[in-house]
Amino acid sequence: MTTSTQNSFSKRLDDDAQGNTRLSLGTKYPVVYVAKGKDIFKETANGLVKVTLEEQVAKPWIRENFERERAFQQRKTMAIRLQKSLTRSYPKSFKRAKGSLFWA
Repeated sequence: MTTSTQNSFSKRLDDDAQGNTRLSLGTKYPVVYVAKGKDIFKETANGLVKVTLEEQVAKPWIRENFERERAFQQRKTMAIRLQKSLTRSYPKSFKRAKGSLFWA
């Protein structure tokens, strides 16, 4: 039996044409939220509706999921860039050359 480690509550969708982040939040009836800068909008059949301050206070997990996703994407981008570069980080290479970098 295989288990999925992905969170079933929050799912990242492709960015829209303007490059805004889109998340599908919810388990039974997921709702698509779009982050435009610091503002969060809910996708409906009529278009985008701005999430009110009252709704953000009642549902703090909306903003938390966007912040977590933004931080994850930044870490992912940095990891990809570091893998592509052949230069080591200075402190690590200095300690390795000095012989004081031991792996347990």
